[in-house]
Amino acid sequence: MRRLSVLLLTALMGLAFCGVAEAQKAGLKISIGRSDVDLANRTIYFKLNKPAETAELKAYDLDGNLVGEQIETYQGAAAGKRLSISWPFLSGDPDNFRIELKVTDVNEYWASFEIVHFYGLIPHEEVVFESGKSEIRPSEAPKLDAALPLIVEMLRKFQRFSTQLTYSLYIAGHTDTVGSAADNAQLSLDRARAIARYFQEGGLKKEKISIFIRGFGESSLAVPTKDNVDELRNRRADYIISNFPPAMPGTGSWIAIQK
Repeated sequence: MRRLSVLLLTALMGLAFCGVAEAQKAGLKISIGRSDVDLANRTIYFKLNKPAETAELKAYDLDGNLVGEQIETYQGAAAGKRLSISWPFLSGDPDNFRIELKVTDVNEYWASFEIVHFYGLIPHEEVVFESGKSEIRPSEAPKLDAALPLIVEMLRKFQRFSTQLTYSLYIAGHTDTVGSAADNAQLSLDRARAIARYFQEGGLKKEKISIFIRGFGESSLAVPTKDNVDELRNRRADYIISNFPPAMPGTGSWIAIQK
């Protein structure tokens, strides 16, 4: 029998946890941190402050369809013991899903929370900059104009699925290996900033979305080359909408342009 529903409300990286104050009344608490959610291995680790009996996991796609589920039994595992539950490969889009996890103790109290993972890469035609420069030429503007409605469309799709989360546009600039690594890092950052400013002026200032930029220079090549190789495919930018900072190889950190 269900004796009391307990939900916890907080935010954790790309994760959303929902809840009410009844947790204090029941005395049931779930402990979970950033490193406890292993998306790559599809496993969640957690601790319960009461002996744990079961955990039930359900995963849904952006359309609300059930795409995976799992039940684990802990047989009264001691309070404070690190527990885990894994889920199978999800059918559909592996980058966009919502997970509901319900954990029940031996007294049939239960706590539940949800984990939301959104990640969308915007397809686009690359802006061609003049060598060593970051200004967007008028001839290149139509490429950004074409990408802008795709950004808004994906943002709307994510917002329809969950209104509790904050979504961000991440613009990552990249260069080839011509020139010094330091110069390329700065150049790619300047170009990412120019693209971000263009999107802001094109309408994103009015949207409920944060914008972050980062210059990767030659540290994240699409096509591996030796030094001082003029490779067009490495001179590019990524436009990503997500509710968590994308993990990409390279130094530096994401810089906020719009919050």
